[in-house]
Amino acid sequence: MTESDSHDREATNRSDSEPPPVTPPSEPSASDPRPLPPNPYSGFLILLSCVAIWGVNAVAFKICTRPPTGTGFDPLFLTGLRFVVVAPCMALLVGLKQPKSLFLPPGDWKRYLLFGFVAIVLAETLQPLALRFTSVANLTLLSHGTISLFTAFWALLFFKQRITRAGWVGAVVAMFGVALVAANGSQGGFRLDADSLKGDAIALFRSFEHSLYLLALSWWLRMRPTLQVSLFNCVFGALWLLPYVVYRSIGFPWEDVPRYVWGWLLWTIFPTTLYGFLAWNWAMRRVGALAATNTFYLMPVSAAVAARVLLGEPVTPGQGLGGLVILVGILLLRWETLVEAGVIRGRPEIRWRRRDDNE
Repeated sequence: MTESDSHDREATNRSDSEPPPVTPPSEPSASDPRPLPPNPYSGFLILLSCVAIWGVNAVAFKICTRPPTGTGFDPLFLTGLRFVVVAPCMALLVGLKQPKSLFLPPGDWKRYLLFGFVAIVLAETLQPLALRFTSVANLTLLSHGTISLFTAFWALLFFKQRITRAGWVGAVVAMFGVALVAANGSQGGFRLDADSLKGDAIALFRSFEHSLYLLALSWWLRMRPTLQVSLFNCVFGALWLLPYVVYRSIGFPWEDVPRYVWGWLLWTIFPTTLYGFLAWNWAMRRVGALAATNTFYLMPVSAAVAARVLLGEPVTPGQGLGGLVILVGILLLRWETLVEAGVIRGRPEIRWRRRDDNE
């Protein structure tokens, strides 16, 4: 699974934002342990730790692929090295917690073959690829912050889920925020440079394709345990990448890779993937789907702070304004979900002006 797969079934069905890189947290099912009593304070602390770690992970991607000194890994090689290690570690964790999930039901391999390519090979590689051209702030705002927008459109196209008038207004507002972020470039200032736009386009495409995958994932999670889905997504993703890892490893200048690059690679494996996988699922059962999903909107903030501290990347007023506009748009798009959950009261009434109104 990936960062964006951390949404649970309910959150994904309601066109929520993308979750984090490893696995979709789920509500307790028949294969899960008994539901635990709510523990919101510790749950929120764990969620915040996940969001902070995933924000720093964007910095890790950039350093691993474009280190200031020495040799780094190309985006596909980085993803391959990461999941070749993650897959057996995930299998060990799943074997200890749910041994039955280690056995793949007949015929499921075809679906995991597709999921592994889309969720691991494609989605995880597009992030470090985008960071070759754009900033960490732009990546997280465009790749993660717009998932709800594209998910709503896919749900309308395939499942005929209605978008309210307020939702359409929110979609337009969110796209305006996307334009503001993209127009500020990767180095700050209101400009349209080709390299930054290339990276922003890759980030948006990642959001576009991954939102469709999340809808398919939400359907599949109704029939299979979350741990099993998480495991075999990682396993088949690693199998896709293994031939390239072996090919790239031959003749690769391993001795030129700085120690700090190895350290950041380990960050993408253990805190980001394995800790995030366990912690997010644990916390989700204590605070609920909606609260966890809303916490995830803090990821662009944590990524921007991490990029400023660790890379010296500026956070421009245009990026901040664009991020705020995207958030307002997504709020309008998800207004019905928030009302149903009891978070807010009332519905915004937006009426289209008709010709008869002026007569």
